[in-house]
Amino acid sequence: MTSQTQSTRISKAVSNYADALWSRREFAWYMALGNLRSRNASTALGLMWWVINPLLMGLVYWLVFGVILDVSRDLSYLLSGIFVFYYTSTAITSGANSIIANTKMLVNLQFPRLIMPITAVMETAVGFLVSIPVLYLIIGPLFGYWPGWQFLVLFPIAFVIQSIFNLGLASLTARLAVPFRDILNLVPHLLRIWLYLSPILYSADLYDEKLPEGWAFIANLNPMVPILALYRSALLGYPFEPTDLVLSALWALVVAGLAISAFVRFEGKMARYL
Repeated sequence: MTSQTQSTRISKAVSNYADALWSRREFAWYMALGNLRSRNASTALGLMWWVINPLLMGLVYWLVFGVILDVSRDLSYLLSGIFVFYYTSTAITSGANSIIANTKMLVNLQFPRLIMPITAVMETAVGFLVSIPVLYLIIGPLFGYWPGWQFLVLFPIAFVIQSIFNLGLASLTARLAVPFRDILNLVPHLLRIWLYLSPILYSADLYDEKLPEGWAFIANLNPMVPILALYRSALLGYPFEPTDLVLSALWALVVAGLAISAFVRFEGKMARYL
């Protein structure tokens, strides 16, 4: 088989898989909305927990790191980071559970399994978008930050980039959780470590101030660094750096490409583990 023939077969397989996903887009959307309703049906505040959870996290961290430890008192900086990180962390957690929680449906119905992590990201994306207006209702009156031209231009771009990045991570954890159920217990701890290593509770400038040069370079390889910087340009009016856009887009494309490819290759073997 020539390399050209093999390339043609791969291209056709990718096209067919993409067509199968697109033909089930309504199924994915209604499943995402159904999951969103069912998760909040038993609570009095419902979808508002998408706002309350990161808000409470932010207030706790502000009390500890801002008031007690005096690391940072900028509540708007902290909350913007928490809300953005919460979108990624919930997408990863939902992705890890997306296959395991729907075993019966996956065994009895034939459809591209990638729909499950896609549905998880769609569900969390709706919750994240609902939380942004409430974030402005908090930081707007207190700090005078209101949506401007940077929000209108940069927020949609940042949201799309982060959603692609989240889909890659959700696909990765969904793929790993099928044969290795312990991943479900490990993910929350890894996310907590990632939060502490990201410029959320403190400024990214501390990397250069507190770490040796080599370690500072490694710390800046954290994909959340450019993603958070891009969001803060959109949400808080911080100066926009084109480098943040380029790096965040590269991270999103690389992570999504590798993770989705690994998920699809493993898809045919999932049934033996379910």
